[in-house]
Amino acid sequence: MFGEPLPPRFNVSHMHERLPLLAGLAALAVAFVVGAGSIAGGIRDRGRADLLSVTGSAKTRIVSDHASWKLTVEDDRDDAAAAARRAELWSKRVREFMRDEGVRPGELTVSALDVEALTDETDGFAGYGASRTFTVSSGRVAAVAALAEASSRLALAGIPIQTGDVAYTFTKLADIRPRLLAEAAEDAKRRAQVLVAATGAHLGAVRTIDVGVFQITAPGSTEVSDYGEYDTGSRIKDVTSVVNLAFAVR
Repeated sequence: MFGEPLPPRFNVSHMHERLPLLAGLAALAVAFVVGAGSIAGGIRDRGRADLLSVTGSAKTRIVSDHASWKLTVEDDRDDAAAAARRAELWSKRVREFMRDEGVRPGELTVSALDVEALTDETDGFAGYGASRTFTVSSGRVAAVAALAEASSRLALAGIPIQTGDVAYTFTKLADIRPRLLAEAAEDAKRRAQVLVAATGAHLGAVRTIDVGVFQITAPGSTEVSDYGEYDTGSRIKDVTSVVNLAFAVR
């Protein structure tokens, strides 16, 4: 038992000698990983172009090619039947007026006679009201405007009418959209070229295109809307398109 050889003794001094070597290898490995990441990041950054966002616009003036106008005749009576008869009488006078002013059958839409009970905040029931609406819609814009102006004769004759403004619209907007968009894009490109030339940069390819809504406004108007303006009160209008382009810059 006492004659068995002893196990080899663990040499602590040799372990202390290896520690600096292991630490150095670990540090070298970390430095290599960090350095490789930095090099890769530098390559990516050099390949990444900055972006220049520029807005361009184009405007054209149009003349409305369609008009619509409404006239409502109405009468109030204590009795529903009496109100309806009176409104029918006024309706006949309005039809004669429309015919005399040259309104064509395909341009006129007449609603059904509407009869409803009337109330007020003081006494409650206030009788019955009967009304009928005449709508003129036509590509003969000047004729519709003249008709609306002539309707004052009905009021002067004692016929109870209510009228609104003539609504002017343009039916060929889809035909001019492509041209306006192209012109707005060209305007944005010219602006971008001016900017990069002033800074010594180089204009690259288009990265993003954002098309804004069309604004149809009265001439000289500054009104705009996120959903697009559409002025119907002016016969002559300005149509504006907006395009935002983002270019790569190096």
